[in-house]
Amino acid sequence: MNIDDKRHKLLGLLTKQRNDLELKKAKDNSLGVPFNKIYKELDCNEYELQLITSELYTSDEIGYHDAHNIVGLFAKKNGKTAYANKKYKRRISDRKKERVKFILPILAFIISLASLYFSNMANIRKSTFDTENKELKNKIDTLEFQVKELKNDLKTHPNVYKNNNPLGVSLTDEIIIQ
Repeated sequence: MNIDDKRHKLLGLLTKQRNDLELKKAKDNSLGVPFNKIYKELDCNEYELQLITSELYTSDEIGYHDAHNIVGLFAKKNGKTAYANKKYKRRISDRKKERVKFILPILAFIISLASLYFSNMANIRKSTFDTENKELKNKIDTLEFQVKELKNDLKTHPNVYKNNNPLGVSLTDEIIIQ
């Protein structure tokens, strides 16, 4: 669990005890919450509690309690206000927003690189296809030209091709090219 989340939870526990005392709903007439209850609620040990409470002490949001046989912590007015305003919850969401602000440009850069890569691949494929298409068209044009030349040559010199006919096709028939 996040340390700021535990700070918020601790302030909630201490604020509830303070409100119960002020509204005369508290079981024991004490402002503080014992350490053993705090350890249990926050699921932490003494070392973690020191980390959690250090900033709360500095901000004057909590205080040390030792009265009515209860040794623990209590919420001060600043602590109630911090809990009500969700000071530490907002800090968590602000950190998440900062991470997103950091990650978004990187993600946009990666997407633009991928887009550029795939568009270049499409252009390469298209240019390859266009090149092959032009080569085939040139070959077809060349073959059509050669057939026309042969037809013209056959019409002008029919006797040259008369004896040179391996397929047995009549050379006087017109060749149709589409």
